[in-house]
Formats: sequence, C-alpha cells, structure tokens
Amino acid sequence: MPSRKEKEEEPGEFTVVDRRLFTSEGELRKDLPPEPPQPAPPPKPASNPPPPPAEPAARGQPAASESGAAAAQPPGAQGPVQFDHLIMSLVSSAMYQLGMAARPGEMPPPPNLPAARETIDLLALLQEKTKGNLTPEEEQLLLGSLQELRLVYVEITRQAGRIR
Repeated sequence: MPSRKEKEEEPGEFTVVDRRLFTSEGELRKDLPPEPPQPAPPPKPASNPPPPPAEPAARGQPAASESGAAAAQPPGAQGPVQFDHLIMSLVSSAMYQLGMAARPGEMPPPPNLPAARETIDLLALLQEKTKGNLTPEEEQLLLGSLQELRLVYVEITRQAGRIR
C-alpha cells in the first residue's frame, strides 16, 4: 500500500485541507494560520430621503437652491427619476446628433442623421405609448420637443442634400 506522501505526488490526485476554525469538541484550533483582516464594510447611506427638488421658475433654468443642492448630494442620491428628465436626456442626445451641441468657440460636431432620426423616433414612440398617462406639463414638453427636433431634422436634411 502506498504511503500518504506517495499518494500526494500522484498526478490527478488532490489534497483535502481542513480549514474549520473549531475542533470536533468545539474548541478553537491552534494550528490554523492567521487570517488576513477583512475589508471594512462600505458605509451605509443616510436613512433620511433627500428632499423633493424645488420647481424651477422657468423650464430649463435650474432654481438657485437646486444647483447648490445637486452639487452637495452624493452621486446616486438625487431621488427618483422623473419622466421629464428622460425626455430632456433624449432631446439632448438628438440635438447633439443633429450637430447642435457646440461649445462656445468650438466647431459644432458633424450631424449623425441616422442616429438623430432613431432618437426622434424613440421620442415619438414614447409619445404614442404614454398617451393619456402624462401630466399636461409632460405632454407639452414631449410635444414641443418633438416638433422642434423634427423641424431641425428636416432643415439639416435639406441642407445636406444641397451640399452633395
């Protein structure tokens, strides 16, 4: 019969190591190597929910207290996502794709008409699927944004046709 040492050296075999902290009698084992320290658990977020955002006086312009409050909150603690934020995000994407998002002193990005059309179509789909479920403000924001984006898209498409 092969010895224990010979068995460990055979290929395809494995060794079982007992890493339990306690013996069968319930006493702490003394022959274990010390464990590395566990990383500290991440801090828990504050249990107080953030206050609701103040309504801006004019749409598109943040209130004075809102800009300071948004900077003071940690990322991910802005509260629930609103439907109008989704609409404005898609509108901003479409405007960039249409080449309308130039920084002061920089050239505007070239228009990406297929991507812009897809984003505009996505907004139209949202309008169709949410009909009757929106507040008057959300409905007006979506309708006005779609009208403006469609006009700009047609204008840029016509200009691109003249250049070619």
